[in-house]
Amino acid sequence: MFERFTKDARLVVTHAVEEAANRDDSRIGTEHLLIGVSRSRSLEGLIPRVESIRAELDRIDREALASVGVDPGLMEVAGQARRRRSGHVPFTSGAKHVLKGALRAALDLGHRHIGVEHIALALTAIDGPDRATGVLYGLDLDLAAMRATLLRHAHRAS
Repeated sequence: MFERFTKDARLVVTHAVEEAANRDDSRIGTEHLLIGVSRSRSLEGLIPRVESIRAELDRIDREALASVGVDPGLMEVAGQARRRRSGHVPFTSGAKHVLKGALRAALDLGHRHIGVEHIALALTAIDGPDRATGVLYGLDLDLAAMRATLLRHAHRAS
């Protein structure tokens, strides 16, 4: 499937892998793909800025830790002690679903390639609770409106 990805879409995946490593996460999730998409200049203004997404992820993580009685201040200590993982880092089932959804979005639009806009469309089509949608909702975004805007952009980009 990756052979159908444009250079920019491959860069999104590369950025997602880097983000997972920087956050010392053991798997590449939808939130990492969202950050990868947000770093793409081709969707600038259509997707929240990477800084906003990272801040919202940190807020969600602090809130989750506090809800189970763990001092959220430990996140900073853990961040200082992070070490780089080596070897293959797998994708979560949600991230795999998004990448397959990007292929479906491209095919639905009659496109022969998978671009950043298709990954973004798949991220806005996630059904059910998910880290990426949690971030987008936490940023008070209307996913239906965002999806409509992305669809218009994808039609123009073809």
